Amino acid sequence: MKKRIFFFDGSEGAAEMMALILKHYTDVAFPIGGSDCAAASREAIQNIADAIMLAESKGNTAEINRRQRPMLKSAVKWFFTESEYAAPEDLMYNRLLSQFERN
Repeated sequence: MKKRIFFFDGSEGAAEMMALILKHYTDVAFPIGGSDCAAASREAIQNIADAIMLAESKGNTAEINRRQRPMLKSAVKWFFTESEYAAPEDLMYNRLLSQFERN
């Protein structure tokens, strides 16, 4: 059976940037004190950020479930185009987005 994962390359600051993006995204999309479903989503996203940072600390790529790809892509787009930190001209924006393209 085919694995349903994709690999996230966190080298050259991508892991740290993605973790930062996911933290801000969860704070806005799933604030503390929300519904049980929002709390579960918040925890799942934080687990992905932790997995990315752990893999990077070991010099590996992070293995992420492919079903998470659209949400991660949305978080990156939101952060660089709509958040208070919006900077679509940032080179990291395209570097991160390219990792969420389907192969």
